[in-house]
Amino acid sequence: KAPKERVGYEVTYGAPRERIGYGVNYDVPRAAKMIERDPFWRMPRTEARLGMLMFGGGVIWATKVQTQTIDFTNIFHLITTPGPLEISAIGVLIWLHAMWRKSVRVR
Repeated sequence: KAPKERVGYEVTYGAPRERIGYGVNYDVPRAAKMIERDPFWRMPRTEARLGMLMFGGGVIWATKVQTQTIDFTNIFHLITTPGPLEISAIGVLIWLHAMWRKSVRVR
């Protein structure tokens, strides 16, 4: 036997409703605009990586030059050896240029 419903608690759902406002558009999709992107070798990120690699290579080279001498405390030998400090400095300049390009880039 079904339970009796209490008076005043009836559920009315109203008149049946129909779906409206679904206009289907079967047009051909428009082509997306091409996004201009730089090649990977022109991106600031690639330039920053190259600068850090050059800096790291210069530091490794400077360490090798400094440890080959008998007197480790003589920094003058590292300064007179052409190459390692200059490569490190160029690497830092390239990295700084990449950071500058990244900060002023129009997006």
